[in-house]
Amino acid sequence: MGIISALVALLRAVPSLERLFLKVSDQLREAKAQRRYDEKLDKIDTAIANARGGGLSDSRVPGTEWSLDVDRTPTVSSGGTVRARVDEGSVEKSGGTGV
Repeated sequence: MGIISALVALLRAVPSLERLFLKVSDQLREAKAQRRYDEKLDKIDTAIANARGGGLSDSRVPGTEWSLDVDRTPTVSSGGTVRARVDEGSVEKSGGTGV
């Protein structure tokens, strides 16, 4: 424990050494966080690749398939016409509460 307290005292006595030490420790912490983040992204990519590559059998999820065409337009039924309406009621007609 004496070595650590002596090192801390030296770093505080020389501010440039303290800044250097803090910068190195910050870089080490960021590198560790970046490595964990990359590992998580790799796990997600692997899960997606397994799902696309037949990870789910057709017997478990019938009637589903992957479409790699991301630019296609979604299917919309052309059965009815939908129009926007404006509510024509007023505050006076509703009793003046406005709620």
